[in-house]
Amino acid sequence: MLFKKLLSLLAALSLILTLASCGTTPPTSDELDDVPVVSSEPEPEPEPELAVNNLTGEKNLPLDAVGKKPVAVMVNNAGVAQRVQSGLDKADVVFETEVEGGITRLIALFADPTNVSAIGTIRSLRVPFADIACGMDAILFYHGIDGTYCAPHLKTLPMNAFTVDAKTYGYRDRSNGLAYEHTLYTTGEKIDKAIADKKYNYDSSRGSWLTFNSSEEAIVPVGVAANITAKFSSASTTKFLYNAELKKYARANKNGVAYTDLTSGNQELFTNIFILKTTISYYPDGKHRKVDLSSGTGYYATAGGFEEINWKKGSSTENFSFTKADGSPLTVNQGNSYVCIMGGTGSITFE
Repeated sequence: MLFKKLLSLLAALSLILTLASCGTTPPTSDELDDVPVVSSEPEPEPEPELAVNNLTGEKNLPLDAVGKKPVAVMVNNAGVAQRVQSGLDKADVVFETEVEGGITRLIALFADPTNVSAIGTIRSLRVPFADIACGMDAILFYHGIDGTYCAPHLKTLPMNAFTVDAKTYGYRDRSNGLAYEHTLYTTGEKIDKAIADKKYNYDSSRGSWLTFNSSEEAIVPVGVAANITAKFSSASTTKFLYNAELKKYARANKNGVAYTDLTSGNQELFTNIFILKTTISYYPDGKHRKVDLSSGTGYYATAGGFEEINWKKGSSTENFSFTKADGSPLTVNQGNSYVCIMGGTGSITFE
């Protein structure tokens, strides 16, 4: 043991003498402590560069989606099918209005649907939804169409529209336990492939569809809107329940039970709620509903508050525009939006 210690001392002394002979001052213990330690840990991956999403005002859009048209998908909202809806938790904007028999239907818009694993169930197209998609400069996906009014109208619109079925960029999920007509879905990947295969024009020069506040200037309107009830008809009611912690509204059924996405298991949460009041009547066939999208009054709710607004759209190719009740510009908080378009027999309650 003593012999090993002597060897160590001799080795250290030899190193000091060698350094001294070279004119080098041996390092002190403090200097040795300052020697940087080379880590074997890999460098963290850089955060992906993102752009502003024109549908939400948030900086969350991949760069390869910049300058592209949004995608709009018709979504079934019949009472029996609400529990199997998918993709609405990832939608940037959702519109809801009446179709036949007092029920409503939805159209969901995505600035970048690429990574949405399921959207549906997909149902047939009606005139107001075609006009909404056209005004938003979207590429439209649907299954089936009102042949009397919507089919001829769609042919007049300067937009790309695509019928989805199980053989063309969709699939049937019979495991959801519902009848066949409530089982059709698509995916973001299938939508991108359809657009590429059809050589649709994906380019868009449209700016933001709303005027968004900066994240530091979020507003809280003065009216109280912790819970919102939008009763479209005796057959259709949508509620919104404010979550103060998340600063978002959970979409819920008429009994106040929040919807849960079938595929992701997430609640559907929205930052901005619009209630647009208009005239809804019947077409001459007495069955299909005619929704006036020219202009009207309504409400904007966010952050637990609401205020009165004016809105207008006009022609099929025009987008919605909004002002405050006094005519001054309306600016809204950054985030996704849900838009209810209601007729005169509908009712809205804020609590």
